[in-house]
This record gives sequence, structure tokens and C-alpha cells, in this order.
Amino acid sequence: MHTKTIGLAFVVVFTFVLFALGSRSFAQDFSGNLVMQEKGRSEHITGKIFVKGNKMRQETLAGGINQITIIRPDKGVIWMVMPEGRMYMETPYQAGDKKFEKWSSEKEKKAKYLGKETVSGFSCKKYQITEGGEKMHVWISEKSPFPVKMDYRDGIMEYKNIKFGSVRNSLFEIPSGYQKMSFPMMPEGLRD
Repeated sequence: MHTKTIGLAFVVVFTFVLFALGSRSFAQDFSGNLVMQEKGRSEHITGKIFVKGNKMRQETLAGGINQITIIRPDKGVIWMVMPEGRMYMETPYQAGDKKFEKWSSEKEKKAKYLGKETVSGFSCKKYQITEGGEKMHVWISEKSPFPVKMDYRDGIMEYKNIKFGSVRNSLFEIPSGYQKMSFPMMPEGLRD
């Protein structure tokens, strides 16, 4: 698999894992920087995160490609925005999907508490979660219920320079002049 493809796949996986563990509606709006490190690779992916209510925007630079992912549960869509081509792809947001369960007291009961640690300047509770036979560690901030750090099978993601406060609504819209791109048609035998 090409390095750019691996990097982008890693970014998409972490975007979904983040929203799976975070609350559907975060306690506070915030923005920050993110650093993702694929296990077994020396380079890392950096970017920015913006959260407003249940909307999320993640900007990354992976393999020389700018990628913006906007998650809009209120509109039932996830947009993958490609600034270089002034294009975007749209996929359905599936609220019933198990991946999108919010971090809750029920989820906490199923997780193994490992103690407290400070991550990116925040006091966090560290948990081990086992889903589908795979273990993952998450650090949940005591200030706001979102994962500040995740150690996942494929890598590690951490938020830094987190700032709580108002985030512009325009960050969660497709920029004007961008063209919608369709997914290529799959051959009949490869469809689910």
C-alpha cells in the first residue's frame, strides 16, 4: 500500500475512533492541535481539531496531502474535503453504528480503570477498553469528556494546545466553489 494511502487511512480511522469515544455533544466547544504516530513508522501526522456541540472538523497533512474531515451528525453526513482539488466526498453518518457510541457511564463500567495521568496539561483518567478482541488505551480529561490521548492498535493520537471557547460555525461547512465527487462504482462481484 502506498505511503500516502496508509497515512490517510490512519487519519480516517482515528477520526472515527475519536468520535466513537467522545460524547455526541461535547461539554464545551474547543480547538487544538493533534499529533498521530503510526506504530512501526518514524514519521508522524499533525493537524488541528475543532469541536462545536456535536460537530467535529479535523485537518491533517498526511503524505503531502491536505485532508479535512467534517463530521455532521445533525445533517447525517461525513465530508472528506480535499482543498488542493477543491472537491469533497460525502458519506452517510450512521448514528446507530456501534463505532459511534458516546463515552458514558455505561462505557466506563466496561472499561478497566488504570489510574490518573496528566496528558497535555490535563488531569485524565486512563482506561483500557477491549472491543472485538482488540485492546486500546484512552485518557479522558476530567475537565471535558473527550479523549486527550488514545493508544490504538495502529498508532497513538494526542491532542495538544487545547483551547476551550467559541468555534466558528463556518468551519463545519463545505467551502463555496467546491465540487462534490462521487465514489467510483465497484464491480458487481465486489459489492457487499
